[in-house]
Amino acid sequence: MEVIFPSRSKGYLDVYKEDKNGHVIIEGRKFARNSIVFEKSTLKEFYIKNHIFEGYEEQLSENVGKKLKNKKSKIMGILNATPDSFFSGSRIADRKIIDSMLDSKPDIIDIGGESTRPGSVPVEPEKEFDRIKWVIEYVKSVSDIPISIDSRHLYTISKSMDYDIDYINDISGFSDPGMVDIAVNSNVKCIVMHMIGNPQNMGEQTHYDDIYFQINEYFYKRADNMIKRGIKPENIIMDPGIGFSKDFNGNMDILKQPWSFFIGFNTLFGTSRKGFIGKITGSSIENRLGGTIATSIYLEQNGVDILRVHDVTDNRDAINVYSCIEKY
Repeated sequence: MEVIFPSRSKGYLDVYKEDKNGHVIIEGRKFARNSIVFEKSTLKEFYIKNHIFEGYEEQLSENVGKKLKNKKSKIMGILNATPDSFFSGSRIADRKIIDSMLDSKPDIIDIGGESTRPGSVPVEPEKEFDRIKWVIEYVKSVSDIPISIDSRHLYTISKSMDYDIDYINDISGFSDPGMVDIAVNSNVKCIVMHMIGNPQNMGEQTHYDDIYFQINEYFYKRADNMIKRGIKPENIIMDPGIGFSKDFNGNMDILKQPWSFFIGFNTLFGTSRKGFIGKITGSSIENRLGGTIATSIYLEQNGVDILRVHDVTDNRDAINVYSCIEKY
């Protein structure tokens, strides 16, 4: 069996074959980029023959065909209840930081209590939750903006669910079955991020034979398991994990062609003030807003659903001005 899935990745058609043991092998076939189109029937056939996303093959294959028509991204604002997050401007010292975020009116607020920057020190889940509890309570008391909890720890998410949160943002990609159980028993949205290893060793896990194929294979496996467990496809969001087990070239490959990860689910990209911007511009973390805005405009124009940023107003204003000029 051979099924061709047109992913637009670097001018390749993704070719999926079964070996003698029934395992799927992913290969690449060079093709003219401008002749690659998303074929709903091809993608649906791939899902059916490989027994993934059963019952949702039609819905998900149709979603892929619509993706590039979407040019309206939601803005997720970042709040870090940590003393060591890589951008000091996102660290919550008092309520003024939270109020400033609320005044910028993000579509979603992402609250975290553990820094996961490269080489960061793990935080005990009990301490992590203690850090974010008062932030959740305060945001809930003054705003109806949807809340996302950025955590890979089952304890933290379990305790946060008591506050009726809207998103689970798990950098470990819902690898813990207990995290999936929580999502099954609620209507929470699940952000599945790709990462190899953990924040302490992910810098040593940056080699890919083909980054598009390997990240999508990861997404297929995780999403298929989640759907089989009872999570609705519309509640699954894919994040290719910029800066997580990716080097500069890997990050640029992902950014250049975000459509390569449009496999039927919504997508989230987090580029805000990250190291690849500093490598391009030579700027410090504090001076990477301009580079971040450039990525936000590009990603929104290419169909990414959610942009996770530190500076909500600046990114939104830049996107809106660009869109106005484009449509004028």
